[in-house]
Amino acid sequence: MNTSVTQEQSQSEPIQAQTCIIIHPGSKNLRIGRASDVNPHTILHAIARPRRPKGPLHRDPVLIPTVELSKENKLQVDETYQSMRGTLQSCLRSDGTPRPATSAQQVALANKQCIPIQGSVSKLQYVTKSDVEDYIIGDQVLYAHSADQFNVHFPFRHGDLNIHAGVGGSLSSILADLETIWGHCVTNLLEIPKTELKHYRAVLVIPDIYNRLFLKELVGLLLIQLGFGGCFLVQDHVAATFGAGLGAACVVDLGDQKTSVSCVEDALSQRATRIRLDYGGSDITQAFYYLIQRAGFPYKECQPQHPLDGALLTRIKEGYCHLNLDFCGLRDVNFVVERPGVPTLRYHIKIGDELLLAPLGLFNTEVFALTGQDKRGQGQANASGDPEDPHDANYLRETSRRAHKEALENQSTSTASMDPIDNSTNAGGQGEEDLVVDSLAADAATDDQPQQQLLYSLDQAILHSIERCSSDEMKRRMYSCILLVGGGAKFEGLSTWLHNRLLLQIPFQFRPEQTEIIVGPKEMDPSMVAWKGAAIMSCLESAQELWIRPTEWKKIGVRLLRERAPFYW
Repeated sequence: MNTSVTQEQSQSEPIQAQTCIIIHPGSKNLRIGRASDVNPHTILHAIARPRRPKGPLHRDPVLIPTVELSKENKLQVDETYQSMRGTLQSCLRSDGTPRPATSAQQVALANKQCIPIQGSVSKLQYVTKSDVEDYIIGDQVLYAHSADQFNVHFPFRHGDLNIHAGVGGSLSSILADLETIWGHCVTNLLEIPKTELKHYRAVLVIPDIYNRLFLKELVGLLLIQLGFGGCFLVQDHVAATFGAGLGAACVVDLGDQKTSVSCVEDALSQRATRIRLDYGGSDITQAFYYLIQRAGFPYKECQPQHPLDGALLTRIKEGYCHLNLDFCGLRDVNFVVERPGVPTLRYHIKIGDELLLAPLGLFNTEVFALTGQDKRGQGQANASGDPEDPHDANYLRETSRRAHKEALENQSTSTASMDPIDNSTNAGGQGEEDLVVDSLAADAATDDQPQQQLLYSLDQAILHSIERCSSDEMKRRMYSCILLVGGGAKFEGLSTWLHNRLLLQIPFQFRPEQTEIIVGPKEMDPSMVAWKGAAIMSCLESAQELWIRPTEWKKIGVRLLRERAPFYW
């Protein structure tokens, strides 16, 4: 009795931001920190473990790998880029003057005489088996010595758990990796002993399109394995609206390996509007490398599949790529190639319109065939059912169908007794019964099954998402406020380019007085908006009823998520 009173009192006490840990896992980076921190710690969300003697080898790449293109696909990619160059040539600068374009041959000629400046021997060192006991975590994974054959794992890929058939690809292995990575960050970055975690609470930022089985396992990981004193889950798009201070918005999250869109109103992500596309910043980086290779990139030894070269290409892309039409002609690009144990090489090169063509792939997605063909849109999938949750969506659907069927049978029986001569009525009732029951199943499938099967560009994905809003008024509100978040939203000029594309396509009847595209609200880094929103949400008084405690989880299990999750379970 006293224990329950103590729990009730502790639940009613205001949450201290210092005791709230916000965890935002991504396909490439992990953001973790206290709710009271100005910015989270950001590390590479990866782990490397020494390979067992004669055991299988598995190395997840830093960049999404390219694929071998057929002649037809390669021709299509080159034609698309040629068409994009023509579009850039016909554009005007902000002062109304024509914009001079550059060609790949012009860039190659400018870089022909480029000779790197050799510096001193790098003080960086590779991490070898003798340097580690069990694992390497974070940015040090980039320096895991390939000759020592470490197994490198990224627990998330394309915004979901990285389940695969190779070593370390099972659900239990991935959960063990997550426990190690998150536990290491809490102990070493936040300096909280693991024995003290029972006095802390965790907020986990999850994707807007989620797998219920994975969420159940992640809650168990936080409460049982890691030992937090409480936790709750929040969708990344909902957290982004809290971080931006918006009540309603069409949220576009441009991640490293996926782009997701959904409409959020009053802290609820509208299920039918969710769409996830399997392309992102990593695909743009590979497209950028493809372009500069054809323009005489002087660093001939560059291998995008090598972790250090992949990280270098990403830095060049983030530092120089843009969508600002006022920046034209050849631009100076400086970078340093630094490998452990060898002299550094400093390059000073020229790059032209390739700096715009790479991020323009967001609007011309045919070029992402470079990293694979299967990047079609996905929606929220049907719940597969859970033996621990008997009143799940499948149960509700089946009982509602049975109730409708019984009602129709009673109706047909009463009709037949009133008019026994006309047997056609009974047949008609039977046909109507089948129609209604089938339509119930169809209605469920419309919302539950992945309904987007096309490769949408960024503007098409936004239009498709908003088109699935439930009312015309809501569509107008969403068209009036579009929030861009994620690391891929940092390209200068992206919001202007997207605004101009959308204005040409918004249906006239839904056109708002003003379409505002927000990037980096309150001068925040777009990649940290969702993390900051989750931190704000964790301290709200209205969030007190969302917390799940270990004792409740052990007793009730996944049914708690149906009752307390701040989204439709």
